[in-house]
Amino acid sequence: MKRFLPRRLGLALTPALIVALAAGTPAYAAQASDPTGATITTKLVERATDLPVPNICVFATPVLTFSWPDLCPARSDAHGHVQIEVPAAGAYNLFVLPDSGSPYGAQWVGPDGGTGTQKTARRITLGTGETKRLSPIKLDDRATIVGQRRAEPGQQIVNGAVGIVSPTPDNRRDLRYSPITDDGSFRIDWLGPYEWPLLFTSDRHPYQWSGQVGNRLLADLVPATIGASEPYLFSLSNGTYVGVHVPDEPPGPLRLVMRNVATGEAVAFGEDNDANHHVRPMILGGQQVKWECLCPSGVRWHGGTDFASATPVVIHTMTLPYLTFEGP
Repeated sequence: MKRFLPRRLGLALTPALIVALAAGTPAYAAQASDPTGATITTKLVERATDLPVPNICVFATPVLTFSWPDLCPARSDAHGHVQIEVPAAGAYNLFVLPDSGSPYGAQWVGPDGGTGTQKTARRITLGTGETKRLSPIKLDDRATIVGQRRAEPGQQIVNGAVGIVSPTPDNRRDLRYSPITDDGSFRIDWLGPYEWPLLFTSDRHPYQWSGQVGNRLLADLVPATIGASEPYLFSLSNGTYVGVHVPDEPPGPLRLVMRNVATGEAVAFGEDNDANHHVRPMILGGQQVKWECLCPSGVRWHGGTDFASATPVVIHTMTLPYLTFEGP
C-alpha cells in the first residue's frame, strides 16, 4: 500500500449524549493549519512477543469523529517508536492502520488493547504544547469479516461496497472498501480481531451502517475473527428520495451534502449543474440530518452559518415533497 490513506461493546450511549459529544467537533471538520506543539508519543509492539514493530501508520482524530487523513501523518520507526502531532488542543482517539500487506490488523487504541469501535477507544486530552506518553500499543494479528446478503425476494445489490469510514464531499472514499459480489458476499481481511461497525452502499441503496442505521455510533458491531467464521448476514434498507431546491444561486455546479446530526458524517449527496438547482438525493430514512451546500457562491448551511447552527431536518421513511434550502 502506498503511504497515502485514503462502528455494542460494553459502553452504551444515549442518542442525546452522542449528539452532545459529537456536536463540538464534527467528523468533517478541517484540521487547524498551524501546529500547536501538542504531541502523543508511544511505541508499537507485537502482542505475542513485545517486539517493536516498525513502519506502522498511526493517526489521531477528534473524539467520536472519524475520517481518513490524506497522508499518513506518523509512522513507527525502526524501534517501534512513534510521535503523533495533533492539530489543536482537545480530546483525541488514536487509530492504527497497518499497510494492506501487513500481518497486523487495524485498531482503535483502547484503554487496554485494541478495539474496533471508537466509543471504547482511549480518550487522550492535550493542551497546547503538551506532550503525553502512552503505554505501548500492542498489535494483534489481522482478522477477517465475511458477509452474505440475506435471501430476500426482490433485493438486488448493484455496485455494492462495504467499509468502515464515511465518504467525503469530494467523492474521496475509503480506499479499502470491499466490493459486494454478484452473489451478495463480501470479505474484509485487514481489521484487528474485534467488533466493528460497517458501512454499506450500492447504486440502489443509500449509505447505511450495519443494523440499517444512519449513525455510525449506533451501528450493530460485526466481529472480525481469525480462522473460519460464520458469515455476517446483512440486509439493506431502501432509500427515501428527498427533493431540495436551493434558491438564490448563480448557474454552476452544486453539491448538496446531508450530514447525520449526531456524527456530522456525510450520509447522502445530491448534485445539480443547471440554473434551477433542484437536487433529489437518496438517503436512509429515520434519521436527522443537516444540509451543507457546496454552492457556486460558496459553502452554505440550511438555517445557519455552520454545522452547529444549521437546522436539523427529520428524514421520514416515505418520499418527502420538495423542500427549500434556507440560509445565508
